[in-house]
Amino acid sequence: MPAPRILILGATGGLGRALNRHLAPDHETVLWGRAELDFERPEAIAAQLKAQPFDVLLNVAGMTSPDVCEMQPEKARMANVIGPQVLAEYCHALGARLIHFSTDYVFSGEPRDVWKEDDETNPVNVYGRTKREGELAVLQASPNALVARVSWLFGPDKPSHPDHIIQRALQTDDLAAVADKVSVPTSTVNICDWIERIIHEHPETSGVLHLCNTGSASWHSWAETALEVAAGLGLPVKTTHVKPIKLADLTQLKAPRPLMTVMCNERLQNRLGIEIRHWREALEEHLVEKHRQK
Repeated sequence: MPAPRILILGATGGLGRALNRHLAPDHETVLWGRAELDFERPEAIAAQLKAQPFDVLLNVAGMTSPDVCEMQPEKARMANVIGPQVLAEYCHALGARLIHFSTDYVFSGEPRDVWKEDDETNPVNVYGRTKREGELAVLQASPNALVARVSWLFGPDKPSHPDHIIQRALQTDDLAAVADKVSVPTSTVNICDWIERIIHEHPETSGVLHLCNTGSASWHSWAETALEVAAGLGLPVKTTHVKPIKLADLTQLKAPRPLMTVMCNERLQNRLGIEIRHWREALEEHLVEKHRQK
């Protein structure tokens, strides 16, 4: 059988770029940004999709800044609810497969061990609420769709928290990071592999699935781990120590954040029949690949 034609929405994000880079060698892929499909014009979405044949649609697009969503709730709803719903309706009518990406921010963040796919959601900000509404809208419009929740992404296609902290550590030893907010750092390289496996080996996969590495971290421990790896690679970082602060200390934030959103990846491991590696191993690989030739 020929490889499925894949349309990826989210050209400005690291995950969209990563998926396109990973899948393009063996698939016919097209990567669209806002210029090609604008969620603020939902009435035009169907016509735009009709002009681009595809078998699988990966929707990585949306409004992802919690603070921007908090200040622009209507735009957030267009991007995170209405647009994805139209995509799902179109894919369902076409018979195409939709994989819609969501977030750990759908959870309340109350203290617990891990969050499973079927746990009750109770988001604390506009971003989380619109992403949860989007999940429900997608699955109602297209019951065969897959909602893939991800968290704290890092990878080669766009700088993220560990990359930023290393850059700052090359200039100063005065570093701070939040220590009371916990989730799962997740490699976009790993997500790409999981998605390819799901597309080819598990076409029946639908509903909600957590796509995350194993383990947990705070922004603080994630930062210190990145600096330790960087120092081990010989980068001239001025420190490997980061001052722990509380989320409440970041008074400039407009939107509240959930404190504990560590997602369980047991369902993913069982579905793929593989052991999902720890985020520390994935982070070390990322930093080695990025800095070994510098």
